[in-house]
Amino acid sequence: MKKYTLLFVLLLSVSYSASSQIKETKEVKIPTVEFRQGIYYLELDGTTAYERGFQHGRALEFVIKKSLDNFENWITENTTINVPGEAISDFATGKGYMQSVKDQLPELFNEFQGIVDGAQVDFNKLFSYQSFDEFYSYLEAGNHFKTKEGNCTTTGVLGRENQANFLTHNNDLPSYHKGAVTVLKVKYPNTDLVILQQTFAGQIGQNGVNNYGVAVGINTIIDLPVSNNGIPVSFNVRKILESKNITESLEYLKKVDFGTSMNYLIADRETAIAVETWEDTIQVIDNKEQQYIAHTNHTLQKNAPVIYQIDEAVNDSSFGYTYARLNLANKILEANANTIDYEGLRKLKSTPPILNSNTIMGTIISIPKKGFPILWTTPGSPNLFGHVKFTFDEK
Repeated sequence: MKKYTLLFVLLLSVSYSASSQIKETKEVKIPTVEFRQGIYYLELDGTTAYERGFQHGRALEFVIKKSLDNFENWITENTTINVPGEAISDFATGKGYMQSVKDQLPELFNEFQGIVDGAQVDFNKLFSYQSFDEFYSYLEAGNHFKTKEGNCTTTGVLGRENQANFLTHNNDLPSYHKGAVTVLKVKYPNTDLVILQQTFAGQIGQNGVNNYGVAVGINTIIDLPVSNNGIPVSFNVRKILESKNITESLEYLKKVDFGTSMNYLIADRETAIAVETWEDTIQVIDNKEQQYIAHTNHTLQKNAPVIYQIDEAVNDSSFGYTYARLNLANKILEANANTIDYEGLRKLKSTPPILNSNTIMGTIISIPKKGFPILWTTPGSPNLFGHVKFTFDEK
């Protein structure tokens, strides 16, 4: 008799929970999507993280589903994997990334679950698509690649009297991201925090800036160790953008483990720094004696625990010309950092090899000493598309 009673109570509990969730999502206001010169723009203002995720997923359902189809096609065409679903399942359930997010960042896990439910897509598939830096490492570890894509270059301009700081990020990514560039204006309840989150439809974050003046851009560090657990990059980006300044960002990064090796170039109204992260370690690289900082895809540390030897003269081309891109950025910024502005940075980020065949999107962020930051980003390669402006004070 006890077994039947327990089963009845359990079923009643599950049924109530499911109907409650359905009722909750039915009451969520789905935002209008503006297609702004090739970029999807929408505002998320749900009262909970789950609601904001649901708004994102439901409003961009078509784009997300199309991107996931492109993701699976990309796996088939660019790797030795014949059944993408098997690799996706193995990555999502066989590694510790998902559990790390669930344990350490429950609010963002709930937001991600909201995206899944809103878009009505497979959880594991969206998580793998979401965690593409970690998934990329998974493919490399299994020697699955036929061809490789992806680079990324970030720069910061800082320390100029009465002038804005800048952060830039060229996103050089796999082709399945094309046509999905998105800017989310995320409004947090019971606080004045607002984030302009540049991302791709269905993903928590890529780069962006908040109304406090904290901005972040990212690039993979291919010669540092990776891990089978830890927080995926997109979730770290969002947590950094919940900070009021660089000090708070660093406090967050010190507390977590990392799924893959990554540089987070972080800027605020005062300065800009590069933060190299891998496994459970962070290393801050700042250029306080100069007015600029740049980072590509190799570590800038002298005694780092590298797993690849990248020689500028021998095999730079095999690693996306990481040294050539860094040298070019440093050369231009060394000569022009004191006076460079949006137009100068746009030109820099459109110069090969910083601009290359894998460049999907280019972001430039201006952070004034006072007032709201401005985010410009492109819907595709910056040599083909103009930068579109996004601000905090627009209605």
